[in-house]
Amino acid sequence: MKIDLFRTGLAALALAALPASAFAHGSMKPQHGGLVQMSGETLIELVTGPKGVDVYLSEEDEPVPAAGYTAKLTQTAGSAKTEAALKPAGGNKLTAAGFKAAKGAKLVVALVDKSGAKIFATFQTK
Repeated sequence: MKIDLFRTGLAALALAALPASAFAHGSMKPQHGGLVQMSGETLIELVTGPKGVDVYLSEEDEPVPAAGYTAKLTQTAGSAKTEAALKPAGGNKLTAAGFKAAKGAKLVVALVDKSGAKIFATFQTK
């Protein structure tokens, strides 16, 4: 009986804490119509389009200046692997102009900040 009461209390405590933890890092909604991944504290949004690939960085819904990073985009489609540099394009945006994202490809964004810390995010295109 005591074990059931303990389990019920523990479950209630976990449910009460869920809403606070679910939004602790800001919104996971895409702000630019892309795909979103969280890596540590950094939210990375990948947007593919006819002009290339753009990546947007934010933390807790605040833009992170892209100029503080060097970045690379790696695409794996079947057995083919393609890489491109992501260049800062103002604000929190990095871009690989002219890069064609293949349907169903795996895209990996690799970021390195000025301190040398590395951040990775993996996306699957549709």
